[in-house]
Amino acid sequence: MPIAICCDFDGTITLMDTGKALLSNLTKEDWQAVDKFVINCQIGTREALTKQWGMIEHTTWKEIFTIVDTMKIDPSFYDFYNWVIEKNLKFIILSDGFQKYINRILESNKINTESFDILANDVDLVDNKLKLTFNTPECNHGCANCKYSHVLKLKEEGYKIIYIGDGLSDILPAAELADIIYARNNEDLAKKLEGDSRLQVFDAFSKIKKDIEKRFL
Repeated sequence: MPIAICCDFDGTITLMDTGKALLSNLTKEDWQAVDKFVINCQIGTREALTKQWGMIEHTTWKEIFTIVDTMKIDPSFYDFYNWVIEKNLKFIILSDGFQKYINRILESNKINTESFDILANDVDLVDNKLKLTFNTPECNHGCANCKYSHVLKLKEEGYKIIYIGDGLSDILPAAELADIIYARNNEDLAKKLEGDSRLQVFDAFSKIKKDIEKRFL
């Protein structure tokens, strides 16, 4: 059975969450309070993102990219990425973040974005206000980008699912569809699925590479 590696971006490939960094710098509103509603299953991530990014009353691409360009990729991801390409494994980035900054961060770090799929939301500026475009139609889970639907499609195509993530938007697809789950240590995904036999906690992609080789290759 072929494997598909589904990987979150912010806080998983990057050392910091790009969206949180942007919100922290571009608004003084309490955007973090909205996350609590998601954690308590009171709203979905689509409504949460709409509320949070709507708190930014005025910005420019210069302001946005000044922050984006400070984002660092986990150094251990480079070797993992090269290994994925060498082994010709199916690798997909699934993100609730935005295509514009994901491409910018990867390309500035010499990661060839044409060698795998990136399924993410996007954002534009209209009169210096952010306008969000969601990757998937509104779903029953209230997702911004329904990672569940993307992973389900791969599963139905016959792939064994390897899921790598850290946050709230990773919980549903990982819990419901993954064959093995790699979760960032001490983050929401690891905490929520603690005790799940499929869960492996990681702090470097080298551990994931070694475990995948042992289990599947």
